[in-house]
Amino acid sequence: MDNGKWRIDNCHLSLVSCLLYLVACLLSLGSCVEKNSRIEIPFQKQGTVTVVNGLNEEFVFDVELADDVWKKTQGLMFRYKLEPNQGMFFIFDFEDIQSFWMKNTYLSLDIIFIDKEFQIVDIHENAFPLSEEAILSSVPAMYVLEVLGGTVRKSGIRVGDRVLIDN
Repeated sequence: MDNGKWRIDNCHLSLVSCLLYLVACLLSLGSCVEKNSRIEIPFQKQGTVTVVNGLNEEFVFDVELADDVWKKTQGLMFRYKLEPNQGMFFIFDFEDIQSFWMKNTYLSLDIIFIDKEFQIVDIHENAFPLSEEAILSSVPAMYVLEVLGGTVRKSGIRVGDRVLIDN
């Protein structure tokens, strides 16, 4: 005996089950993602870089070293904080035109290009965060110092200044 009012066939049952499952998944997804959470990469001092200007004023930076392929590729990506006296010092195998970008870099940076004689040969100030535009040195460089954007202007660091390294 079939009165037709409450008859649910297998097709409708499957559709209802899928919808309920989808709603349950969406609700549980919200509880799995922690709001405002992000991974903080802590600064780890590995050396000191001192920039000496034409007036013999010294500007000292605690640095992390980027001396292998992984560290050079990662750079300061995914950093949300950097103190004014901190930076990253990149060490390349030979002098060449160096290329950088700001992908996944949340801080504005000053990028200081240094030759094999430890003299500053080019500076790119206030690199725009998250930009994928290439930032090239205008002349060959063997080392690069990245510091917080605005540091070069505040300290008066210029092309021609000398760089001392202690690690």
